[in-house]
Amino acid sequence: MKTWFLDQPKQLRLHESPPTALQDNLVKVKIEQILLTNSLFGIYSGKSSRNYPFVMGRNAIGVVSEVSDKSMLRKMDRVAIEPYIPCEQCEECRSNNHSDCSEIVEFGQNADGLLQNFIDLPCTILHQLPDNLSNEKALFVSYVSFCLNIVDSLKLEKGRHIAIFSSTKTGLILAQLVAYYQAVPIFCSNEEVLVAEARKLGILYCINTEEVAVAKEIQIVTGGRMCKELVYFSDSEFKMKDVYDSAAQNATICLAGYSNKDSRLSVAQMCQKHLKIMGVYNGLGNFSSAINLLVTGKVNVDNLIGDVVSFEKLDQVLANTTDEELKLKSKIIKVE
Repeated sequence: MKTWFLDQPKQLRLHESPPTALQDNLVKVKIEQILLTNSLFGIYSGKSSRNYPFVMGRNAIGVVSEVSDKSMLRKMDRVAIEPYIPCEQCEECRSNNHSDCSEIVEFGQNADGLLQNFIDLPCTILHQLPDNLSNEKALFVSYVSFCLNIVDSLKLEKGRHIAIFSSTKTGLILAQLVAYYQAVPIFCSNEEVLVAEARKLGILYCINTEEVAVAKEIQIVTGGRMCKELVYFSDSEFKMKDVYDSAAQNATICLAGYSNKDSRLSVAQMCQKHLKIMGVYNGLGNFSSAINLLVTGKVNVDNLIGDVVSFEKLDQVLANTTDEELKLKSKIIKVE
C-alpha cells in the first residue's frame, strides 16, 4: 500500500506498507483518481494548519477490489467515496439529521484523507457509479451534494434572486443549481476567470466585485428589493459589508463551508436588518441526487476538469503548482 503523508507544509513523503487484511463490514477500494483542488493545495502549502503527519485528499473515485460477505457491492464496481462519516451517537444523528452531526468525520479535513492507492471503507459511504458518468466528472459529486444541501436549507422560491458570493468554483456549481430550481442566481466573484465561466454557463447576472460596487449592482438587478437569500462561501475574499448591504430586510444569509478566515458581521448589523444566519458545511445525504444531476447534465463541470498528473510524482507536481492554476480547473491525480 502507498500513502502520501504531509509531514510539514510543502513536505510530502510517500510511505509504503504491506497490504492489510479486510475487516468485516468493510470494502477494500483501489483508488483510481483523486481531485487536486485549491483546498488540498492550501493544506499542502500550510494555509490550513493540521496535526502532522497528515494524509490529504477528500474527493476520490475508486474500484472495489475486495468485499466482505455482507456488502451489496461487487468486485470491479466503480464507486464514488462520500467523504463524510457521521458519529451516529449525537442527538442529531439519533434524530436522523446526519448532516447536522456535531462530531462528523471528514476525510482530508479533520481526519486523514484519501491520498493513497488502497483503502478499507464502510460500504455505506460508497456509491456505485453508472457507466455513463466518467470518473473525472464523478470527482465533483461531493461539491454538487454540498451545494444541494445549501439549496435545501434556503428553501428556494421560483423567481427569487439569490446572491452568491464566491471566490472558488464551488459557487459556479451552486449558481447552476439555483437556476435549475428556477430561482435567479446573482453570481458575485472577485475572480474574473470565474465570472467569465459563469457567463458561459448561462448565468444571467454575473458581477466582478473588483470592478463595480456590488450592492449597487444588486439593487439595479432586483429593482431595489435586494436579496432575501444570500450565500457567502467562507473561504472567499469579500468584505462582509458587501454581503450585508446586498441583503434585504429579514433576509437569510447562508455561510457555506468553513475556513480559517476571519469574516465578521456585527450583531448590530444583524439586528438592524433582522437577518437570519445559518451554516452549511457538508454535503452529507445528497450524494445520489448529485450523481443524477451530473449524469443528466443539469450541472456542467466540463470546464472545471484540468490536467492529469501522476500519483507517484505528486511531490514534484505540487512543488511546481500555484493557486492561480487551480482557480478554475482542478487537476486529476491518477493512481496507477
